[in-house]
Amino acid sequence: MKRIRAIAASILASGALILGGLVPVGTASADTYVSYDVTRLSAGNVVMSDYECKNTDVRMTHRGTNADEWSVMAEVSRNGAVKSHADFGTDGDRSKTRVQVCIYSGFGKYTIGPSRVSVNTYDFSGYKSFTDYTRGSFYVRAKARTQLGAARHGRSVRLTARAQRYNPDKFGYTAYNPTARLQVKSGRHWKNLRTVRLHGGRAAVTVKSKAKRTYRVTFGQVSWATGATSRSVRR
Repeated sequence: MKRIRAIAASILASGALILGGLVPVGTASADTYVSYDVTRLSAGNVVMSDYECKNTDVRMTHRGTNADEWSVMAEVSRNGAVKSHADFGTDGDRSKTRVQVCIYSGFGKYTIGPSRVSVNTYDFSGYKSFTDYTRGSFYVRAKARTQLGAARHGRSVRLTARAQRYNPDKFGYTAYNPTARLQVKSGRHWKNLRTVRLHGGRAAVTVKSKAKRTYRVTFGQVSWATGATSRSVRR
């Protein structure tokens, strides 16, 4: 009789364990069962030269354990204001998607992230939803352009640099005032001749030169406008 009672108790205990396995997994179990991390967010820079909206590719990499189904919705913002979202997931774009940027959203640095992440297992036992704070960035810049004029007067050459950048408020190009470098070619290389700050989109300098030389003007990009280099001129 004692043996029968022991067997019956063992069966009841086993049944309780089986039934216990049918109870949905709680949040604490899900935290140890499923993991998902966004490891990198990046996008291509955008150059605006007209009023048309532009698309840029946004890329995402991640690592995870038992994350059979997942979705990531990354904010795309400028100066703290959300302008768009980049969406990834098992049912769509897993590592690369496109985001449209329009000129009325403004020039400068855009931030990708934070992201709202949802993950689950095939049997729905490991659902998690949380915010991932990985961030990336890209820049939206106005296109800039420049040109250099040169005129020789005896042993002097007068160099006139001009610059413009795309201005959406004017629906075209307007005067731009960067700090630019006037350069002269020496062999295969360019050497800085003078650094000038343009005013009203223009700057002029006079240099001494007996022989003909080749000149150009160049300036670098900033967060909201591209750099540019003129065609070379020989005087």
